[in-house]
Amino acid sequence: MTRGTTPRRPGRSVPALFATMLILGLVVGCASNTPSGGARLPQAASWSSVTGGPPNSGRAHAPVSDAPELRWSRALGAPLSGVASSDGIETSFQATVSDSGCNFFALASEDGRKRWCLRLPTDGPRITATVDGRGSVFVPQTSGVGAVSAGGELRWSADTDGVPTTVTLLDDRHLLVITHLGIARVVNAHTGLDVSPAAPLAGEIAPSAQDFGLPWCGIGERGCPVTGPAAVDTASGTAYLTAWRPGRPDPELVAVRFTAGERGRLEVLWRTDLPDGRLGVPVVLSNDRDALHVHSSDGTLVTYSTSDGAVMWSAPTGYRPDVAPALLPDGTLVTGGRSSTIWRGPADAHVADAGPAPVVAVRGEDGRGLEVWRRDDLRQLTNPVATPDGRVLVAVRSGDPDDEPGIALHLLDGGDGRTLQEITIPAATGPMSGLSVDSDGRIAVSTAMGAVYVLD
Repeated sequence: MTRGTTPRRPGRSVPALFATMLILGLVVGCASNTPSGGARLPQAASWSSVTGGPPNSGRAHAPVSDAPELRWSRALGAPLSGVASSDGIETSFQATVSDSGCNFFALASEDGRKRWCLRLPTDGPRITATVDGRGSVFVPQTSGVGAVSAGGELRWSADTDGVPTTVTLLDDRHLLVITHLGIARVVNAHTGLDVSPAAPLAGEIAPSAQDFGLPWCGIGERGCPVTGPAAVDTASGTAYLTAWRPGRPDPELVAVRFTAGERGRLEVLWRTDLPDGRLGVPVVLSNDRDALHVHSSDGTLVTYSTSDGAVMWSAPTGYRPDVAPALLPDGTLVTGGRSSTIWRGPADAHVADAGPAPVVAVRGEDGRGLEVWRRDDLRQLTNPVATPDGRVLVAVRSGDPDDEPGIALHLLDGGDGRTLQEITIPAATGPMSGLSVDSDGRIAVSTAMGAVYVLD
């Protein structure tokens, strides 16, 4: 028998066998009870991107334990950049900053075992993968976005101008990408091919390099036109972001909508000036999708209408957060930490420390903003997490500042801010790169020193 041939079984022709197999395949396909029916899925119902999900609400999909305990910890051999994301099916993903070797890791949620790792051309102040419901990830890269399968195989790469700050699945087919240069485009999540022309949301910019202006993104300065991820309403395909067009004195709040079709398009719905706006903190979309929450340069939380960008209410916080607030189910917003409060070593006198990072809760009522409660005794280190049962998880500095201060978690009552539980994380120290909660209620603490701690 020659190579490449297959012997026929007596009594059944090849066409008949093929027809039988085709019918069987159709029956099995129609009877599939898998969540996706064999297709790709929308964004995972877990901590699926840098701010928890498309609305940027910092909302977990599951409550956490009343008394979380350390399950495992793991050093990844390099500083961490960004929060750990998760797929809801037992895997978390963490990016590192290293000159060689792996810089993107897939870890088993149960015990921290490395499933796989890759070397990817990543860049930016907060690198977090966006995850779909099947465990595939979309990773922001130096010149676009890369799609990686659940098994760690690079599926495709899509090039664009600038480093993506927004990577969001609009549905199971379309991926919205917006770069730090303000270039927005929608690509096919299966192939990486464009399904819309590029839209320059920050105006026409001719950078000298792909990373032009990137150093300003981490501190929210005007040299980086679009510093934070857009808040996205996936039901309408509308994204809301802050952008600073060259030559303009102030940033703007921008609404842009994607319309699918034979040739999809991105259309700017409205722009409104932000005379006191702050680029570095992402926009947060309200629970009812009618309002947007944006921090001003002095920390005041201002709420705008999603229909036209009109101001609805504002509430002072007394400091300038560096990360987005977390949104509780009742509409209360809990402010985040400051990168200027990170610990820089025993010899650091915090000369450049711009002030405290308390935990402040505000809410809008009758057209005005009200402070619900505040915790000036806590010094937040990163983003807060809101749980579906109305509690708040924050990471704060603990211990003696003169003797390698540590990190502790406080589980707070969302109604009055009182501490329900305090958990000191053994051996954790230094600045933090993120805090997240997966769909099983596991808490992931990512430190800039290069370690991941998981509690449940």
